[in-house]
Amino acid sequence: MLNNLLLWRFVTFIGLFGMIALIVIWNGWLTPSQYINRGIEIAIFTMPLLFFVRGILYADREKHIAITLLSFVYFCLGIWFIFAPDESIYGYIMTVLSLCLYFGGFFYVRALDKSKS
Repeated sequence: MLNNLLLWRFVTFIGLFGMIALIVIWNGWLTPSQYINRGIEIAIFTMPLLFFVRGILYADREKHIAITLLSFVYFCLGIWFIFAPDESIYGYIMTVLSLCLYFGGFFYVRALDKSKS
């Protein structure tokens, strides 16, 4: 059971920190065109994720549940960016990382609940 907890926690880490890194790197340096200020766009996209960093690092069950709900927003954004011709790669990566975030958080809570009972 401990292996499952560590695996899904690691998947959640990959999803969360990968998403933060992707947003900062893409919007900071790699974006082909910007319609608003880069700093504002980075802040808007990363602030919801940053609220959950401490809870994910300290394995808080409620934060893992909440991050699964937030991952749906980033999944929808990823699908939106897939259809933008200049940012389709960004959309694909965001979609994959949001799925890592969702499955990691969901299965971590599920494995945690099984280990307690």
